Amino acid sequence: MQKSKCDAVLLLSGGIDSTTVLEQLTKQGKKVFCLIFDYKQTLSKEIAYAAQNAKRLKQPYKIISIDLGFAGSKCSLISKTKISVNRDFKQIDSSIPTSYVEFRNGILLSYAVMFAEVNGIGEIYGGFNGLASGQYYDDTLPFIKAFEKAANLGTSPAFNVRIRAPFSMMEKAEIVKAGRKIGIDYEKNTWSCYNNGDRHCGKCDSCKQRERALNLGGCENG
Repeated sequence: MQKSKCDAVLLLSGGIDSTTVLEQLTKQGKKVFCLIFDYKQTLSKEIAYAAQNAKRLKQPYKIISIDLGFAGSKCSLISKTKISVNRDFKQIDSSIPTSYVEFRNGILLSYAVMFAEVNGIGEIYGGFNGLASGQYYDDTLPFIKAFEKAANLGTSPAFNVRIRAPFSMMEKAEIVKAGRKIGIDYEKNTWSCYNNGDRHCGKCDSCKQRERALNLGGCENG
Protein backbone atom coordinates (compact mmCIF):
# COMPACT_ATOMS: atom_id res chain seq x y z
CA MET A 1 0.00 0.00 0.00
CA GLN A 2 1.49 3.30 -1.12
CA LYS A 3 0.71 6.64 0.46
CA SER A 4 -1.09 9.09 -1.80
CA LYS A 5 -0.94 12.87 -1.63
CA CYS A 6 -4.74 12.85 -1.89
CA ASP A 7 -6.98 13.11 1.17
CA ALA A 8 -10.04 11.46 -0.33
CA VAL A 9 -11.54 9.61 -3.27
CA LEU A 10 -14.79 10.92 -4.76
CA LEU A 11 -17.26 9.20 -7.07
CA LEU A 12 -17.92 12.16 -9.35
CA SER A 13 -20.68 12.60 -11.89
CA GLY A 14 -21.88 15.78 -13.53
CA GLY A 15 -24.93 16.07 -11.29
CA ILE A 16 -25.89 18.35 -8.42
CA ASP A 17 -25.03 16.06 -5.52
CA SER A 18 -21.46 14.91 -6.21
CA THR A 19 -20.54 18.28 -7.73
CA THR A 20 -21.54 19.91 -4.43
CA VAL A 21 -19.44 17.39 -2.49
CA LEU A 22 -16.46 18.19 -4.73
CA GLU A 23 -16.85 21.94 -4.21
CA GLN A 24 -17.20 21.56 -0.44
CA LEU A 25 -14.15 19.32 -0.09
CA THR A 26 -12.12 21.68 -2.26
CA LYS A 27 -13.18 24.64 -0.10
CA GLN A 28 -11.98 22.66 2.92
CA GLY A 29 -8.54 22.43 1.34
CA LYS A 30 -8.68 18.71 0.62
CA LYS A 31 -6.95 17.11 -2.36
CA VAL A 32 -9.56 14.84 -3.90
CA PHE A 33 -9.01 12.15 -6.51
CA CYS A 34 -12.15 12.02 -8.64
CA LEU A 35 -13.26 8.75 -10.22
CA ILE A 36 -15.56 9.42 -13.18
CA PHE A 37 -17.31 6.40 -14.69
CA ASP A 38 -18.22 5.94 -18.32
CA TYR A 39 -20.57 2.97 -18.27
CA LYS A 40 -22.10 3.86 -21.65
CA GLN A 41 -24.96 5.71 -19.97
CA THR A 42 -27.40 7.72 -22.07
CA LEU A 43 -26.50 10.86 -20.13
CA SER A 44 -22.87 10.60 -21.23
CA LYS A 45 -22.76 14.39 -21.29
CA GLU A 46 -22.37 14.22 -17.50
CA ILE A 47 -18.91 12.72 -18.00
CA ALA A 48 -17.68 15.89 -19.70
CA TYR A 49 -19.23 18.07 -16.98
CA ALA A 50 -17.58 15.99 -14.26
CA ALA A 51 -14.16 16.23 -15.93
CA GLN A 52 -14.58 19.98 -16.45
CA ASN A 53 -15.42 20.46 -12.77
CA ALA A 54 -12.40 18.46 -11.64
CA LYS A 55 -10.17 20.53 -13.94
CA ARG A 56 -11.77 23.80 -12.84
CA LEU A 57 -11.11 23.00 -9.20
CA LYS A 58 -7.61 21.65 -9.97
CA GLN A 59 -8.39 18.18 -8.64
CA PRO A 60 -6.92 15.01 -10.16
CA TYR A 61 -9.34 12.67 -11.92
CA LYS A 62 -9.60 9.56 -14.03
CA ILE A 63 -12.36 8.48 -16.41
CA ILE A 64 -12.94 4.74 -16.03
CA SER A 65 -14.72 2.88 -18.83
CA ILE A 66 -16.73 -0.16 -17.76
CA ASP A 67 -19.45 -2.28 -19.35
CA LEU A 68 -22.62 -2.46 -17.26
CA GLY A 69 -24.65 -3.80 -20.17
CA PHE A 70 -23.13 -7.28 -20.04
CA ALA A 71 -25.84 -8.66 -17.72
CA GLY A 72 -28.69 -7.77 -20.06
CA SER A 73 -30.17 -5.07 -17.87
CA LYS A 74 -33.31 -3.35 -19.17
CA CYS A 75 -32.30 -0.09 -17.48
CA SER A 76 -33.11 2.80 -19.79
CA LEU A 77 -29.69 4.39 -19.18
CA ILE A 78 -27.77 1.44 -20.63
CA SER A 79 -30.25 -0.32 -22.91
CA LYS A 80 -32.73 0.58 -25.61
CA THR A 81 -35.57 0.73 -23.09
CA LYS A 82 -37.45 4.01 -23.33
CA ILE A 83 -36.63 6.62 -20.69
CA SER A 84 -39.62 7.48 -18.48
CA VAL A 85 -40.94 10.99 -19.10
CA ASN A 86 -43.70 13.22 -17.77
CA ARG A 87 -44.10 11.29 -14.52
CA ASP A 88 -45.49 13.24 -11.58
CA PHE A 89 -43.60 13.46 -8.29
CA LYS A 90 -45.85 10.90 -6.61
CA GLN A 91 -44.76 8.37 -9.22
CA ILE A 92 -41.12 9.44 -9.08
CA ASP A 93 -41.00 9.26 -5.30
CA SER A 94 -42.75 5.91 -4.90
CA SER A 95 -41.66 3.51 -7.65
CA ILE A 96 -38.39 2.13 -9.00
CA PRO A 97 -37.69 4.05 -12.23
CA THR A 98 -36.65 2.64 -15.59
CA SER A 99 -33.33 4.44 -14.98
CA TYR A 100 -32.43 2.10 -12.11
CA VAL A 101 -29.00 0.54 -12.78
CA GLU A 102 -28.83 -2.65 -10.75
CA PHE A 103 -26.28 -2.34 -7.90
CA ARG A 104 -24.46 0.49 -9.67
CA ASN A 105 -23.14 2.16 -6.53
CA GLY A 106 -21.92 -1.17 -5.21
CA ILE A 107 -19.93 -1.67 -8.39
CA LEU A 108 -18.52 1.86 -8.45
CA LEU A 109 -17.65 1.76 -4.75
CA SER A 110 -15.72 -1.46 -5.32
CA TYR A 111 -13.47 0.40 -7.76
CA ALA A 112 -13.11 3.24 -5.25
CA VAL A 113 -12.19 0.91 -2.40
CA MET A 114 -9.50 -0.79 -4.49
CA PHE A 115 -8.08 2.58 -5.55
CA ALA A 116 -8.16 3.84 -1.96
CA GLU A 117 -6.40 0.76 -0.58
CA VAL A 118 -3.69 0.75 -3.25
CA ASN A 119 -2.99 4.43 -2.63
CA GLY A 120 -3.46 4.56 1.13
CA ILE A 121 -6.45 6.92 1.08
CA GLY A 122 -8.75 6.60 4.09
CA GLU A 123 -11.89 8.39 2.91
CA ILE A 124 -14.30 7.79 0.03
CA TYR A 125 -17.08 10.26 -0.73
CA GLY A 126 -20.15 10.17 -2.93
CA GLY A 127 -23.18 12.33 -3.55
CA PHE A 128 -25.45 9.57 -2.25
CA ASN A 129 -28.83 11.21 -1.69
CA GLY A 130 -30.86 8.47 -0.04
CA LEU A 131 -34.27 8.02 -1.64
CA ALA A 132 -34.56 11.75 -2.32
CA SER A 133 -33.19 11.19 -5.82
CA GLY A 134 -35.61 8.33 -6.51
CA GLN A 135 -36.07 4.74 -5.42
CA TYR A 136 -32.39 3.81 -5.62
CA TYR A 137 -31.66 1.60 -2.62
CA ASP A 138 -27.89 1.57 -3.19
CA ASP A 139 -28.03 5.33 -2.58
CA THR A 140 -29.09 5.03 1.06
CA LEU A 141 -27.10 5.42 4.26
CA PRO A 142 -27.82 1.85 5.48
CA PHE A 143 -26.37 0.51 2.24
CA ILE A 144 -23.32 2.79 2.47
CA LYS A 145 -22.64 1.74 6.06
CA ALA A 146 -23.01 -1.94 5.17
CA PHE A 147 -20.64 -1.49 2.24
CA GLU A 148 -18.13 0.29 4.45
CA LYS A 149 -18.18 -2.65 6.86
CA ALA A 150 -17.71 -5.11 4.00
CA ALA A 151 -14.86 -3.01 2.58
CA ASN A 152 -12.99 -3.06 5.87
CA LEU A 153 -13.56 -6.79 6.32
CA GLY A 154 -12.36 -7.50 2.80
CA THR A 155 -9.18 -5.42 2.74
CA SER A 156 -5.84 -5.53 4.52
CA PRO A 157 -5.91 -5.09 8.32
CA ALA A 158 -3.42 -2.27 7.75
CA PHE A 159 -6.04 -0.36 5.77
CA ASN A 160 -9.13 1.33 7.19
CA VAL A 161 -11.60 3.26 5.06
CA ARG A 162 -14.57 5.47 5.83
CA ILE A 163 -17.25 5.92 3.19
CA ARG A 164 -18.86 9.32 3.56
CA ALA A 165 -22.38 10.18 2.43
CA PRO A 166 -22.87 13.78 3.62
CA PHE A 167 -26.16 14.25 1.74
CA SER A 168 -27.84 10.94 2.50
CA MET A 169 -30.38 12.54 4.84
CA MET A 170 -30.90 15.80 2.95
CA GLU A 171 -33.47 16.92 0.39
CA LYS A 172 -31.96 17.97 -2.91
CA ALA A 173 -33.16 21.55 -2.42
CA GLU A 174 -31.16 21.70 0.81
CA ILE A 175 -28.08 20.58 -1.09
CA VAL A 176 -28.63 23.37 -3.61
CA LYS A 177 -28.97 25.93 -0.81
CA ALA A 178 -25.71 24.75 0.74
CA GLY A 179 -23.99 24.85 -2.64
CA ARG A 180 -25.25 28.31 -3.46
CA LYS A 181 -23.70 29.58 -0.22
CA ILE A 182 -20.25 28.61 -1.49
CA GLY A 183 -20.87 30.00 -4.97
CA ILE A 184 -21.79 26.95 -7.07
CA ASP A 185 -23.31 27.81 -10.44
CA TYR A 186 -25.53 24.78 -10.98
CA GLU A 187 -26.94 26.04 -14.25
CA LYS A 188 -23.50 26.35 -15.79
CA ASN A 189 -21.56 23.53 -14.16
CA THR A 190 -23.93 20.57 -13.74
CA TRP A 191 -25.82 18.22 -16.04
CA SER A 192 -28.72 16.07 -14.87
CA CYS A 193 -30.78 15.18 -17.95
CA TYR A 194 -31.02 11.52 -18.96
CA ASN A 195 -30.90 12.70 -22.57
CA ASN A 196 -27.94 14.30 -24.33
CA GLY A 197 -29.62 17.28 -25.93
CA ASP A 198 -28.38 20.86 -26.05
CA ARG A 199 -30.60 21.72 -23.07
CA HIS A 200 -32.20 19.81 -20.23
CA CYS A 201 -35.35 18.17 -21.62
CA GLY A 202 -37.48 19.04 -18.60
CA LYS A 203 -39.46 15.81 -18.96
CA CYS A 204 -37.37 12.95 -17.57
CA ASP A 205 -37.37 12.13 -13.84
CA SER A 206 -33.94 13.64 -13.31
CA CYS A 207 -34.87 16.93 -14.98
CA LYS A 208 -38.01 17.21 -12.88
CA GLN A 209 -36.06 16.57 -9.67
CA ARG A 210 -33.44 19.08 -10.76
CA GLU A 211 -36.03 21.77 -11.51
CA ARG A 212 -37.76 21.22 -8.16
CA ALA A 213 -34.45 21.40 -6.27
CA LEU A 214 -33.22 24.51 -8.06
CA ASN A 215 -36.53 26.30 -7.61
CA LEU A 216 -36.88 25.38 -3.93
CA GLY A 217 -33.20 26.05 -3.44
CA GLY A 218 -33.65 29.70 -4.33
CA CYS A 219 -32.51 29.83 -7.93
CA GLU A 220 -33.79 29.38 -11.43
CA ASN A 221 -33.57 26.20 -13.44
CA GLY A 222 -30.70 25.85 -15.89
